[in-house]
Amino acid sequence: MSIDKLKLEIKNENLNKLYLFCGEEEYLKKFYLGKIEEIILRDDQTGLNKIAIEGRAESSKIIEACETMPFFGEKKLVVVKKSELFNSKKSSSSKDNKKDELIEYLQNIPPYTCLVFYEEDIDKRLKMVAAVKKYGMMVEFPFQKPPELVKWAMKVFRSYNKVIDENTASYLIDICETGMTEILNEINKVILYLGDRPEVAIDDIKKVCTKSIKSRIFDLIDAIAERKLDTALKLLNDMMILKEPLPKILFMIAKQLRQLLELKLLCSKGMDGKEACSKMGLNPYVAKKMIRQTSCFSQDKLKKAIQEALELDLSIKTGRINDRTAVEILICNLAAE
Repeated sequence: MSIDKLKLEIKNENLNKLYLFCGEEEYLKKFYLGKIEEIILRDDQTGLNKIAIEGRAESSKIIEACETMPFFGEKKLVVVKKSELFNSKKSSSSKDNKKDELIEYLQNIPPYTCLVFYEEDIDKRLKMVAAVKKYGMMVEFPFQKPPELVKWAMKVFRSYNKVIDENTASYLIDICETGMTEILNEINKVILYLGDRPEVAIDDIKKVCTKSIKSRIFDLIDAIAERKLDTALKLLNDMMILKEPLPKILFMIAKQLRQLLELKLLCSKGMDGKEACSKMGLNPYVAKKMIRQTSCFSQDKLKKAIQEALELDLSIKTGRINDRTAVEILICNLAAE
């Protein structure tokens, strides 16, 4: 179910009795759980009308929490986090034999109770998921796409009376981790650094923000594209100093090469660079850099490099080659004329 429907329910204060929040974006899950809490617990003077259950809980405990009448209020909130009820591996190992009883109960939650399951990974094939969809609402919170994050970041800066243009906001999103909590931490660093100065510049972000591995890989590909082998190897060494796992670095390089190949293939079908980047969901700052990078590699070279990355990954896993040597070989071959 879309977040938009949840927004409408919150706006109208017409909440479901049952929700399943799932997905990687913790910031949004916490934000919308907070909105539900505000509505349900608005008149709660006792602090007793919210019950939180974390970790694997027996069905009977969840049912008991839902059945308990609210104290001096009309509604109560039951939040169950990381329950293991929605993960097939963990669920199958559970000793809770009353799961079917809980599934049956979900259609009979009392009108005074709002039950929220708060999860990350779920198996959509499970009966529990189907039951929530049937009797309540499942809301997925994936990582947001760059264009949405750019708009959100600009809005956050505005709330602090700071001005940031779209290109600068795009740069911030490009170098940060994917999660909104991590991005907000970087925004707060920039705001503190600015002091009374109202305008945000790219140099401000470069001075105070921590680059994600995704951004460092981008810099690495930039160096390779410009045939600056020494710079590329130094960037690799910097990532190792930061304890980034080499198999992850290899995976990220291969992922970036696949994106470059996709962009090159779209352009070969008649799309211009901007149109192709828009189709791929890239933000303007990344798009500009990737268009430049594609001009430095032929389709054939990108295909061979992607294949080589797969073979080197297999060689690492089978112990035929050291992981650092494997990544260095790929970088050297890519940087070769």
